[in-house]
Amino acid sequence: MSEGETIQPNPLVWRVLAVLWMALIFALSSAWFAPKMSFDATLDFFGQVNYVVRKMAHAGEFGVLTWLWFRALYPDPLNLDRGRLYSGLVALVYAASDEYHQTFVPLRSGKATDVLFDAAGILAVVWLISRACSWENESLRRLLLGETASR
Repeated sequence: MSEGETIQPNPLVWRVLAVLWMALIFALSSAWFAPKMSFDATLDFFGQVNYVVRKMAHAGEFGVLTWLWFRALYPDPLNLDRGRLYSGLVALVYAASDEYHQTFVPLRSGKATDVLFDAAGILAVVWLISRACSWENESLRRLLLGETASR
């Protein structure tokens, strides 16, 4: 490797990370964790802010999923807009399927409103990705968009 040359990240690594994150989301919404993750179970720990913490967790976990899929899909072969669109759609479809899955899990309930909180996290990350293109701080831009995000 010569001086100044950068190593391009392998999209396969990002795809594996995205699938592992999806598996974690699935596991957390399964019967294994239902007694620990139900509203009543977390109420003792979080108290009055329980609802807010739970909904922020929804937004955060699907925001991370969107970013992982964006890194897996962008830049090759997709352009920035397609990468944002496809990563957001993959995350949104998975959010809806996760809530549907929870309708079959004892002590859990799938809610359409939870998909809305998931969508808020997805949209926040899609917006952040679009804003990152104009950031002056190259290290932050590369962190979010990858090595090929140079101007």
